[in-house]
Amino acid sequence: MSAPNGQPLVLVSWDGSGTPLQCLLADARPRFELVLFDYSGRHAQGPLSCEGMVCQVLSAATECKGEIYAHLARWLAQRAGVPEYVALIDDDVLMTLSGINLALHVARCSGLDVFSPSLSHDSEFTHRWTLHRPHRMFHRAGWVEVMMPFYRGALFAAAAAHLDGNVSSWGIDKYLIPTLQQLLGLPSTAIVDAVMASHQRPITSGQKVFRNGLTAAQEMHALRERCIALLQAQRPDLLGGAWYRQTFDQRHVLPFAERLTAGLGRHLRAWLDRST
Repeated sequence: MSAPNGQPLVLVSWDGSGTPLQCLLADARPRFELVLFDYSGRHAQGPLSCEGMVCQVLSAATECKGEIYAHLARWLAQRAGVPEYVALIDDDVLMTLSGINLALHVARCSGLDVFSPSLSHDSEFTHRWTLHRPHRMFHRAGWVEVMMPFYRGALFAAAAAHLDGNVSSWGIDKYLIPTLQQLLGLPSTAIVDAVMASHQRPITSGQKVFRNGLTAAQEMHALRERCIALLQAQRPDLLGGAWYRQTFDQRHVLPFAERLTAGLGRHLRAWLDRST
């Protein structure tokens, strides 16, 4: 199989039992190839008509999203050509087809290599910098989460060799993709505020031990070390620089003043919501 005209490819996950694409509103003609990934492995691979569209079903029983990354990479490697962008959207992300079209348009016009739609403030989220910022098209970020990332096709293809063995997907977003961006000269990363999505389910704790015997945190640490080794071998000039420190040494806990400001902001937003 070949990628049709190198157009973008968007994968949406599916539990194999509920309604496919139940969080994706079909309000426009998709200007991308749509793939549905049945992570239960119950359905046969092949075309499926859904919401008036025909999408390709990929199917495999997986433990977590890292395995979806690996399955998609192997499937794409069998096809001639590389998609313009590759996206992997979780099945609990509420958004629209027109929103995906617009996000891709903003990325093209702005030269983005990695991006993600912004999150509504009532979403389940981990990082505040992923939230929607009004009155702007996008804001820059160091990396985007695996919840609904969009990658330039060449970048995703380069990641394929490093995906096996990471079940959880932890570390792919924060360490692997930014490292490959530096190696390939594709550093432009942003949250697209022109499009807002909502994440419906709570964030998991990451305490599960996967069949490889590792937790998500242990997988992330192992991938971090592999990325540092990759830089040492190919771009030792990046070690210790500003980008390296931000990516590999950044504190995960905000300073007290920033935590206080964020806390006050949450209370102010809640008061404004109640008063309108």
